[in-house]
Amino acid sequence: MVLRVGILGLLAAAASFAQTPVTGVPDTVYYNGKIITVNSAFAIDEAFAVRGDRFLAVGKSASVRALAGPATRLVDLQGRTVIPGLIDNHLHQYRGASTILRGAEMAGARSLKELLERLGKAVTSAKPGQPVLAGGGWDPREFPEKRAPTRQELDQLAPHNPLLLVRTRSQLFLNTLAIKAAGITRQTEQIGGIPIPKDAAGEPTGEIDEPQAVTPVTNKLIPPPDDNEKKQLILRAQQVLNAAGLTSIRELSLAPEIMRLYSDLRRENKLTVRVSMGMEANASDADRLEEMLRPWGLGTGFGDDWLRLDSVAEFSVDSGVEAAWLRMAHLGERSDYRGDSRISADKLKTAVGVMQRYGWRPSIHLIGDQALDLALDAYEAANQRSPIGPRRWTVEHIPVSQPDQMDRLAKLGVIISAQIQPYLDAPAMLKDWGQERAERAVPVREWLDHKLMVGSGTDWPARTLSPFVTIYFYVTRKVVDGSALGLAQKISRQEALRLATINNAYITFEETSKGSIEPGKLADFLVLSDDFLTAPEDRIRSLHPVATYVGGRKVYSDRQGAAY
Repeated sequence: MVLRVGILGLLAAAASFAQTPVTGVPDTVYYNGKIITVNSAFAIDEAFAVRGDRFLAVGKSASVRALAGPATRLVDLQGRTVIPGLIDNHLHQYRGASTILRGAEMAGARSLKELLERLGKAVTSAKPGQPVLAGGGWDPREFPEKRAPTRQELDQLAPHNPLLLVRTRSQLFLNTLAIKAAGITRQTEQIGGIPIPKDAAGEPTGEIDEPQAVTPVTNKLIPPPDDNEKKQLILRAQQVLNAAGLTSIRELSLAPEIMRLYSDLRRENKLTVRVSMGMEANASDADRLEEMLRPWGLGTGFGDDWLRLDSVAEFSVDSGVEAAWLRMAHLGERSDYRGDSRISADKLKTAVGVMQRYGWRPSIHLIGDQALDLALDAYEAANQRSPIGPRRWTVEHIPVSQPDQMDRLAKLGVIISAQIQPYLDAPAMLKDWGQERAERAVPVREWLDHKLMVGSGTDWPARTLSPFVTIYFYVTRKVVDGSALGLAQKISRQEALRLATINNAYITFEETSKGSIEPGKLADFLVLSDDFLTAPEDRIRSLHPVATYVGGRKVYSDRQGAAY
């Protein structure tokens, strides 16, 4: 994990990101639209002009068209709604590329039946004995069957081929031939320190959990990608993100060797998604953070409009609904069980201090409120040394938080990087936490009422990629099965759009250069399939861009968007 500064030499020097004045004749004028600017007044306009990679002007169609010169391209939006490019505050682009886009595509399967049909087609195209890898991007919680395939079902599909079915980097399903090829037997107790699940007869179930076990098993059967293949996977992932409406992301977290590949792609002008990179570290790295950070010579905020350094991530205190570290006990047989912590209070304070000393902000991942207490204690200790508010430190996820903790967050100026855990996890939350805590999971309304800065994201590929699903949940509080959970935490469409644009730009110190449609800002914008502000609530999650622009350049369009 130790990284010499030289490998990031291809990053542009750290620059001032003040809003850049733009003058001259526009290259393109877009008019006759509904332009949701997301400026401070949330103004709605009709037209805008682009020169180079930035917005030149915004206003009424007649006044903006009057700026056009002989070579200016005029684009009639035909009443379409335009919004700023969407930003994701917590996404794993490379991880998604390596798990979902490598191997046969399973992403988007909506039922177990469909998943098995796709797997069958992938197997029939393979030679006997050849391992078959199938990518992730599917979730059994979204299936009507509410389960993943069994080893026996995978055996029926692939009686002559080892079959590896990826869900995420943390979960893998194997058929019997793959289990044998991986060297797993009844006697195998664990891989990478992770216990191997067994059935009632003592046979491996074929389900592998946690990256420490998934990676070695996969690498044993499928050769790891080389650097060129990794770069191609990143380029493919960018296309997927652009099609979803994403123009910028915080990518949490990346190993230094993958950061180097991003730097190569930046130098080659091949990026179509702006990336703020978190350096990979976790609680097990706490004792060697000094060794990891000392050689860098730079930290959070270094970079340019396309590629920059973000944080040390993902430093997890706890994880998951069932193991979340809570102030009050979980429900169930163990009435005293409050979850598990991955790191002690003293060790976390020391680690946060090391990050602070070397100019990196922490990006601590939390689920339970007791875990949040631990993080806040560490942040308050750091704040005594030097104010952390101007450094824009974050906490990631925190689906469970209490009013007293919100007061502490506000006093410190800590930003909440939120997602939508209840959307898929509502049944587990209700069962394990109870109705009251589940109703308050991801309490966005309360956070905003406490004047906290909140941004939104997906945590893809562990969860649904579409940022419009995230917005839909915040606005309706409806989960995947259509039922509502926590109606008191609903926010407005305007608030939800701010979370996904200007607020997320603030997290990366870029609110003056992107996140809204204003003169001088980067021309990142979406032409939408429907009107975001007036479409029926249940259609919000199916909104999508017909065209996506990054820096004034079209990076995605469907057939409808070709005209724009």
